[in-house]
Amino acid sequence: MKTKKKFRFVYLILGVAFLLSACVSTSAPNDGSTIDATQAAELIETAVAQALDEQAAKFATTVVSQATPTVEATNTAIPAPPTLTPPPTITPLVISKTATSTPRSSGGGSYTPEYACELVSIQPPPTNSSVFKKGGTFDIRITIKNTGTATWPAGYDLTYHNSANSTNLVPGTTIFEELPEVLPGETYDIGPYDGVAPDKKGHYVMTFRLEGGFCWPYVAIDVK
Repeated sequence: MKTKKKFRFVYLILGVAFLLSACVSTSAPNDGSTIDATQAAELIETAVAQALDEQAAKFATTVVSQATPTVEATNTAIPAPPTLTPPPTITPLVISKTATSTPRSSGGGSYTPEYACELVSIQPPPTNSSVFKKGGTFDIRITIKNTGTATWPAGYDLTYHNSANSTNLVPGTTIFEELPEVLPGETYDIGPYDGVAPDKKGHYVMTFRLEGGFCWPYVAIDVK
């Protein structure tokens, strides 16, 4: 509706301009004190142009004001970020192993067993084996020593150990001895026994056993 009204106004101005132009053209000749037709036309053209410019400026302002939306600023509160709860502290589980050690004696770090023995002397000597003829005779004598920390109590038995690798070189004799008390560091003599070489060639070993199984005296011979 506003646009139609503006064009009507322009048409009205144009009509007035034509009327003035007609009036000027029919008036008396110009004596220098009145405006001639050319000047009147220029004045009318200028007035019309100004009127059109003013109407165009108003129209542009109206269009811009209608096209530009009005933005109202609103103060919207931004919520604060949530507070993060720190994760629980994890305590590392350390598994330690308790080392166990076997008690040792305090003499240069060496260990002395409670029950032990040493073969101090053997007759006949086992070095490279003693050589006998078939049926030859010899004495069997062995000295053992208590090298442990415990006392051998009285009554410990010494016997011949009968096995596949052991040969009784004292035929017809039962080997059995009952030892007296033997303190640590003391010695005991086994025998003497009357040994007899077998009637076959070969290597022969006679083994003894002390009660408790910690001492194994022996003699060894070769028969040619």
